[in-house]
Amino acid sequence: MFKSGKLMMKQALWMALLICVKATATGAAPQADELFAEKCASCHGADLSGGMAGSLLDETWLVDGTTETLARIISEGATARGMPAWGNSLSPAEVRSLVIYIAEQRHNFHQDGQRDDTRSNVLTSMGHTFRIDTLHIADEILWAVEYLPDGSMLVTRRDGALLHISASGKLIEAVKGLPEIWHHVQGGLLDITLHPDYKNNGWIYLAYASTKDGKKGNAKIARGKIKDGYWIEHQDIFEADVTTHTDSGRHFGSRIIVHNGYVYFSTGDRGDRPSAQDLDSPNGKIFRLHENGGIPEDNPFVDADNALPGIWSYGHRNPQGMAIEANTGLIWETEHGPRGGDELNVIRRGINYGWPEITYGMNYDGTPITHETAKEGMEQPKHYWVPSIAPAGMAFYTGDMFTKWKDKLLVGGLGIQDLQMYSVENGEVISSDIILTDRGRIRDISVAPDGSILLVVTIDGKGHILTLAAQ
Repeated sequence: MFKSGKLMMKQALWMALLICVKATATGAAPQADELFAEKCASCHGADLSGGMAGSLLDETWLVDGTTETLARIISEGATARGMPAWGNSLSPAEVRSLVIYIAEQRHNFHQDGQRDDTRSNVLTSMGHTFRIDTLHIADEILWAVEYLPDGSMLVTRRDGALLHISASGKLIEAVKGLPEIWHHVQGGLLDITLHPDYKNNGWIYLAYASTKDGKKGNAKIARGKIKDGYWIEHQDIFEADVTTHTDSGRHFGSRIIVHNGYVYFSTGDRGDRPSAQDLDSPNGKIFRLHENGGIPEDNPFVDADNALPGIWSYGHRNPQGMAIEANTGLIWETEHGPRGGDELNVIRRGINYGWPEITYGMNYDGTPITHETAKEGMEQPKHYWVPSIAPAGMAFYTGDMFTKWKDKLLVGGLGIQDLQMYSVENGEVISSDIILTDRGRIRDISVAPDGSILLVVTIDGKGHILTLAAQ
């Protein structure tokens, strides 16, 4: 009778969990935080720490601690633990939204417990001891950095300035003669990339937002040169048709890489989700062009009807990170998902990456988008983040200063302010680690000529350039 009573109590607790996540069959989709507060807090506590039922902040009851397991437990039950299935009463999309919310709250709880307020500038992480120093501070948000052969840097400021900064962090000058730039919400002067043979040809590639009427705009990709502090020989190599311009200041993408004679660059969906699946739209794509903007004859959709011939891949949301893996030539990409569901992908010819038909995330207001995380003909990410980290800049570590990080992929977060490190092999993620956290919103990452690591971050609305050097 005692064991039977314990089982009945356990069943009652699990029933409380299931009742608390039950969604209404009619009306608007509930927001995940409201659903939890209204239906779950009385059982599991408003802070998820437990009450009548157990805590949701630990991983012991999740078997393996993954979001997939949590979703399965809610939907299919766990008979051996006294929990019946409830999938018929809670839609798969609602399960997904609630899982994301719980994962977010668990992360916040553990992150708060690990935060170090001493802010030491010397850290030991992942086998290396290094010092963090501030090299430069700007009054506005900085977006991207590129090293020049002499060790100085070109840094883009989102409000439209291109800064030339010395190796010691001193502002040398702001480059004059740039094209007119539309600084609007997330738009402005964005990525910068040097041609691999810059020493001989001087070409520099820029991504920037442009407008014709001051109200609507889109991203442009251009190349030019700098001489005596002036931007010269400007050439726009990509501009979307004016009919696709929008007043939305969101999701420009705008990361550029130049590789093997081609320019690859990303465009965001501009807030128009279905357009990411439309091959006649420039939104939510990775493009591949010749260095002068010409269309390669072997692009996947060059002969397709109603398709833009420059498209290399599609179904992207807001790709703000791209990097070449030197050993394989693979193009790795990060993109901002919705709330939950940021992605790390390997970009391949002609592939559909699924947005918004499939996603691991939900709307920012906590309502579901879809429960579909996979569909035939749509590529799966190599890694996804729940909760979101808002990944932006990324780089493979190719220096010699941090030998244990050699050839690892470094990814920075804007939302969750981590510098993360990924071991990859044969186009797959093998392991992941966190080098540091809570040092600002990481927008871009670069490896300096001496092997130190440079981070472009935002702190309190100002752009900072940080360096990580071995101690």
